[in-house]
Amino acid sequence: MILYIHGFRTTPNSFKAKHLKSHFKNDLFISDHSTVPTEAIAELEDIIKSKNITGIIASSLGGFYATYLSEKYNLKTVLINPSVKPYNTTKKYLGENIKDSGEKFLWTEEHLEMLKSFKINQKDLKLNNYFLFLQTGDEVIDYRVAKEFYNGVKLVLEEGGNHRFKGFERFFNKITDFLN
Repeated sequence: MILYIHGFRTTPNSFKAKHLKSHFKNDLFISDHSTVPTEAIAELEDIIKSKNITGIIASSLGGFYATYLSEKYNLKTVLINPSVKPYNTTKKYLGENIKDSGEKFLWTEEHLEMLKSFKINQKDLKLNNYFLFLQTGDEVIDYRVAKEFYNGVKLVLEEGGNHRFKGFERFFNKITDFLN
């Protein structure tokens, strides 16, 4: 079973989640985790244990969580425009936010501090466990930060595109092969 971890301000009904579900069908579990980082990690760990998760696909903030979980549980992980330092990149969202579902949530300094407790040192990465997808046109996160942090992993780097990773579905077969 593969776990999909969505990004900040998105839900299991996000664009990527729907596309992944249409391809992976019953082999994909899409998390509906808390916006509170410590709660999110606890919920994701419960899913990994209870659903016999063998691989992760994650996007944006989900990529940060996935890296922590990949290292802890030694799981193959596909990262789509991941956030490497969300305690910095999500500062601009302090206060009330709205998910793609319309649900409101509060993002606080305490949440930023929680994120720091899940940082992984670059030198500790199990490089063979990662397949990284980056597009240079990502309007939310600077792709170069992830490219540098995950240096040495299997990589697809495309010019242009966006934070969603435009045309991501082109790679579903390669992702399947990697996760198997």
